[in-house]
Amino acid sequence: MTEQRIVRFVGVTVACALLAAITVYAYVPLVTPDQIRSSVFFASVGLLALALAYQMPVGVSGNISFIPFLSALALGPGPVLVLSVALAIVISEAMHRRKQIKAVFNVAQYTLAISVASVTYLALGGGRIDPQNGAWYILPFVASYATWLVINTAAVSGVIATAAGKSMLPTWRQVAGGALLYDLLAIPVVYGFAYVYARWGAGVAAGVAVPLFGLRQLYKTNYQLETINQELLQLIVSTVEARDPYTSGHSERVSRYAAAICKILGTPSRESQQIIKAALLHDVGKIHEEFHPILRKPGKLSAEEYAVMQTHSAKGAVLVATVSQFRHLAPSIRAHHEAWDGSGYPDRLTGKDIPLAARVIALADTIDAMSTDRPYREALPPESIRRELIGQSGRQFDPTLIARTTAGDAWEILAAAIVRASTEFPVLKSPVPPPRDEDRTQSTVFAARHSVPG
Repeated sequence: MTEQRIVRFVGVTVACALLAAITVYAYVPLVTPDQIRSSVFFASVGLLALALAYQMPVGVSGNISFIPFLSALALGPGPVLVLSVALAIVISEAMHRRKQIKAVFNVAQYTLAISVASVTYLALGGGRIDPQNGAWYILPFVASYATWLVINTAAVSGVIATAAGKSMLPTWRQVAGGALLYDLLAIPVVYGFAYVYARWGAGVAAGVAVPLFGLRQLYKTNYQLETINQELLQLIVSTVEARDPYTSGHSERVSRYAAAICKILGTPSRESQQIIKAALLHDVGKIHEEFHPILRKPGKLSAEEYAVMQTHSAKGAVLVATVSQFRHLAPSIRAHHEAWDGSGYPDRLTGKDIPLAARVIALADTIDAMSTDRPYREALPPESIRRELIGQSGRQFDPTLIARTTAGDAWEILAAAIVRASTEFPVLKSPVPPPRDEDRTQSTVFAARHSVPG
């Protein structure tokens, strides 16, 4: 069934691409030598960019072929450009030995994007730019550039959503959102590339392409390093949670709740990302062997075992501090079990002496402790969780944080996050007897309700 949906989607994309290409021919039935030269030059540069593509999440690849393809648009929009771009994609797909259905889709979606962008450019009065004679066509170019982005990302998102059985809009945001700022900032670069060609010819334009590819390689390297860091984070978290099936997905859920809290607080993006990373790593200290038998122990913990469990936040901070990229996260991880009134651990910090990130993680951690099923009790509904949190305002939690996150609209955001995260990262079922009465130091609220010693 999924394969049939994909084939239908690709078929519709092919039909739209053919219709759009015919429309371009209706606008520009005649071909000039200048159009042929510029189209072939920029399509060749685009082919080189496609050959240097790199893999991104959700099954897409990143490349800068749009720069030369859209530069060519300002120099000779017409059927030759459409044909040149389509041929470059065909060669690229053959080079990468992609499956037939993927190859057909990629050729069709690029053809559709460049054709609709060309029609937009021509319909708004765009022509071949000529700096010496004052022919700039900037507004038609910007409009056609935006059209390309919309068509390209919508087509790719559509086929990914179809294959995964997901909604189109969230997939579109995931595919296009992260690169949108860079795409918009690239407008002067794309137009400037066309300007150089129009003003000084193909030789100088080829020289300009060299630093473009250099910048692209730098971006690729940075992107790959970020990806490796994120994958290492996931590996560490999975290793910790593999020791305890009853907390499977716990760190992922806590990071999602931390993200929702940051959204409610209006935390700047960079700071939010750091808090989310710290939330993902907050229980990494439990990887130490001494915690393994305690995590797997059925029934109630002894006072000595509970005291051992209380060391996990400090030990997690030490582990995280050994990685230079994450060293700044250590104070938040160490303090994520501190309480507003000073009753927490390991340092008995009070009030605003507790880092904001640690206060956010503590709240997110408690929400997860109360919102997930355990063999010995059912998850609390969102409204009950809200009442519990309000009851701990000024004791376990920052009262300002509680006031802002439990207010009407804000709590709806958190409640929705609870539903989504619980669905995406459910607690695994296991035949092993229930391991304890705690959630192993996750929550003072939880501990108070379930008689954990200490």
